[in-house]
Amino acid sequence: GVASITVAAPLDVVKTRIQTADFASQETGWTIVRNILVKEGPGAFFKGLLPKILVVGPKLVFSFTVAQQLIAKFEKSFAAQPAVSA
Repeated sequence: GVASITVAAPLDVVKTRIQTADFASQETGWTIVRNILVKEGPGAFFKGLLPKILVVGPKLVFSFTVAQQLIAKFEKSFAAQPAVSA
C-alpha cells in the first residue's frame, strides 16, 4: 500500500532518470543518486509521491470494503450449508 510506495519512491525516481537520460550517457545509478543528493537534496527522491498516494489510498479503501462485504457473505453462505458427513 502506501508504505510500499513510499519505500520504493527513491528507486522509482532513479529508474526514471536512467530511462529518460540520453542514450549516450555513461552516468551510472550511483552517479545519479549522488547528483540528486548534491543538486536537489534528499526530498527530490520523493518527487511525485503525493499523486501516487492519492491514487492508491482510495483503491485500498475500496478493496478493503469489498473484501469485508464478500467475507461476510461467504461466512453466511457457508454457515447455512449443512455439514457433510463421511
